[in-house]
Amino acid sequence: MKNLLFLLATIFMAGLISSCNKSSESQSGDFTIAEDEVFLLKSTEATDQVINAASFGGHMSAPCTKGEFPRFFPFKNFPDCAVVTVSNGGFPKEIIIDNGDECVSGNGLAMSGKITITISDTIINEGATMTVIFDGVTIGGKTINKEETVTNEGKNEAGNWIISSSSITTITYDDGHVTTRDFTEKKEWINGFLTPEFTDDQFYQTGGGTITVDNEIIFSRTIKEPLYTDRSCRYILSGIVEITRDGETMAIDFGDGECDNIANVTKNGVTEEIELNSGHFKNGDKMPNKNFKKPKGWW
Repeated sequence: MKNLLFLLATIFMAGLISSCNKSSESQSGDFTIAEDEVFLLKSTEATDQVINAASFGGHMSAPCTKGEFPRFFPFKNFPDCAVVTVSNGGFPKEIIIDNGDECVSGNGLAMSGKITITISDTIINEGATMTVIFDGVTIGGKTINKEETVTNEGKNEAGNWIISSSSITTITYDDGHVTTRDFTEKKEWINGFLTPEFTDDQFYQTGGGTITVDNEIIFSRTIKEPLYTDRSCRYILSGIVEITRDGETMAIDFGDGECDNIANVTKNGVTEEIELNSGHFKNGDKMPNKNFKKPKGWW
C-alpha cells in the first residue's frame, strides 16, 4: 500500500512539474517583437518629453533645485514628484531629473529612477551636444538602461531644426527577456523646438538600427516612413516601422494622422491590431504561437 501511495505521489509531482514547465514555456512564448517595439516607442516618448524640456530650460537657470527659481526654469513640464537639479550657470551643465520611487509621465507611464543630462552648450545652438544616462530607471514595471548622445545639426533647407541621436537601450522584462537596441536616428522639428512646453512639439523621426533579444536573436529595424508625433496627442499619428529577420519583414503602421490608440501590424499578408496604450495585440489570445523565437512566422 505504501508503495502504491508513493507511486501515485510521484506521478502527481511529475505532472505538477510538467504543468509548471508548460506554463513557463507559454509565458516565454508570448513575447513578441512588435509589442516590444510599441513599448520602446511609448517609454522613449515618456522620457523625451521631460528631457527636451530640461535641456531647453537648463540654459536659462542658475544652479537650483525645483521650486527655487520657478520663473526661470520650466518646472511646469515636470510631474510634481520629480526633482530637477541644475549643476551650474555655465557650460558644460549637468541636469538631473530624479523621479523617485514613482512618477507618472505625460503619457501615463509610471517611472522611477534618475536621468542625468549633460549639455555642452545651449541645446538650441547648432553644434550643441547632450548626453543622457539612465540610472536605476524603471518604466511601466520594466528596467531600462540607456546611454544616448544627441547633437543639434542645425537647420535643413526647409528651415527646420535637425537633432540627431545615437543610443544603446536595454530593456529587462519581468519574465527575464532582455532586448538591446543600438539605434541611430534623427528628428526634424517642425514646431515647438524653441519652447520649453512639450504640448506644442511636432516632429518627424527617421533612422533605425538593430534589436538583439536575449543576446542571441538579432532583428534589423528601420523607420520606413517617418514617424510623425504631435505631442498634443499621446500617440504617434503616422509612419511605418519595418522589422526584418532572415528574409521575413513585419511592418507596424501607425496610421494616417488620426489620434487613436491603434496601429496595424502586418506580416506575411496577415494584419493584426495592436493597442498603443497597453502595448499588446487586441487579439492577444491568438498570438502566443507567433512569438519572437520562431525561425519563421515570428511576430
